[in-house]
Amino acid sequence: SDTTLVILDVRTAEEYYSETGHLPKAILIPVQALEERIDALDQYKHRPILVYCRTGHRSTTATEILQRHGFTVRNMDGGITRWNAEQLPVVKEKR
Repeated sequence: SDTTLVILDVRTAEEYYSETGHLPKAILIPVQALEERIDALDQYKHRPILVYCRTGHRSTTATEILQRHGFTVRNMDGGITRWNAEQLPVVKEKR
């Protein structure tokens, strides 16, 4: 419910558009491309970023990258797998 929170999905595009869905208003930047696309997030440097992936491994890597670049970051424990298990809201859309 925090409107200042930026939500970053670091999975692949295939995962983002899959049956697991994604968090509402999530920005998709796969962890493999995060370093080269870090400038795309500069506008959010003053806002906290919540990072997630499928289970938490890739988002841990992304959290470290973002912290090195001066972002305030939190890793979503358990990723979208846990989010789905808790039946929290997701967006399911076709590519």
